[in-house]
Amino acid sequence: MRVDHLPNGQPDTNELEWFLNKAVGEAQWLMTTDWLFTDPPEVEEHGQTVPVLVPEVVAVRLLLSDLEGPVQRVVHDHPVVGIEGRRWRWAAFAAQSNDRGEGRFPWELAHG
Repeated sequence: MRVDHLPNGQPDTNELEWFLNKAVGEAQWLMTTDWLFTDPPEVEEHGQTVPVLVPEVVAVRLLLSDLEGPVQRVVHDHPVVGIEGRRWRWAAFAAQSNDRGEGRFPWELAHG
């Protein structure tokens, strides 16, 4: 997703977090500030971006909410399967570690 940047060059994720909470709900997304598992979109074409993972059931809601805004943030959608999904689980564990050593997505934690 497209994100503005701070004067120091880092991504300004605060406004994007607000948008994601409004569009799909709190605990319905996972974001990293670095492209860990796939190549990022071209900066020259799309500006600065960050990867955001949402459950498939809310992806359409995110795309529709994005179309309502003056500037579209979603650069493209990408289904996560196989090893990439396991890597995202690792990122989920790194974001919120637990004693069981399981990577659980925020939406899984919110519902059980």
